[in-house]
Amino acid sequence: MRALAEFIMRGRTQAAAVALIGHWIPLVSPAAVALVTLRRGMADGLLILLWALLPPIGYMVVGQTSAVLALIGAICVYLVAILLRTKATWPHALMGLVACNTLGVLLLVKLAPNFVGDMMELGKVLLDSVREQASQPLALPESDLTLVLGWLAALGTLSCILSLLLGRWWQALLYNPGGFGEEFRALRLPPLASTVCLLAVAYCYWQAGSMSVWVWVFAQPLLFAGIALVHSVAKQRSLAVHWLVLFYCALLLVQPLKILLVVVAFSDTWLDFRGRVKAKP
Repeated sequence: MRALAEFIMRGRTQAAAVALIGHWIPLVSPAAVALVTLRRGMADGLLILLWALLPPIGYMVVGQTSAVLALIGAICVYLVAILLRTKATWPHALMGLVACNTLGVLLLVKLAPNFVGDMMELGKVLLDSVREQASQPLALPESDLTLVLGWLAALGTLSCILSLLLGRWWQALLYNPGGFGEEFRALRLPPLASTVCLLAVAYCYWQAGSMSVWVWVFAQPLLFAGIALVHSVAKQRSLAVHWLVLFYCALLLVQPLKILLVVVAFSDTWLDFRGRVKAKP
């Protein structure tokens, strides 16, 4: 990874090549855009963004409208990388990514109506298949516009956050070793952002049917703040790496753990758990 980051920062040609070819490798192209924007600023980042947009634009020209998701993701990462470079705070970045991706997904109805329709049909097929295979009736939502846009927004926001994290990690790896870990472990949402996220999550959760999918859009800033809290406590208590590996395995497999992390991250805004944990000698 360090070699790839060094290659990107050698010059515009190398960065443009990675942004172009990296379209076919998950996270690489938007992460390259983020790295150049964070390090060299808006103008250089915009140039690399244009190269990163060429593959999705090409796919859209030949009729593959699903490429609009990659286009929206790259633009969101670029815009929020500018914000992160200016404000240097992760809470602003996370909230910005949620806002940008939500707006981008809502624009899909106008930009790619055929793609949205295809996704609704695919969702209907998948949900019907799950109902048929279930041993007892399941209360699954219908595959409507709200459901499809919610899933696209959730997946798009997650992809953008991971891309921005990768770009920031590359930047620290080259110019500030160890800085990314300290910055990420310090991530904690301020009261206003934390309250807005929780209210949005609660509203979506209590809505019937497909609206509940939007929980995983607005919960992501709190979820990543919870992950940062776990890393901070692990660092303070000098826990071995395998504990973090087990944590991530559980995070992927155990659904209630995600909910617990969201609640703990919201509580941490007010209670400052990091300050209450004593470092292990």
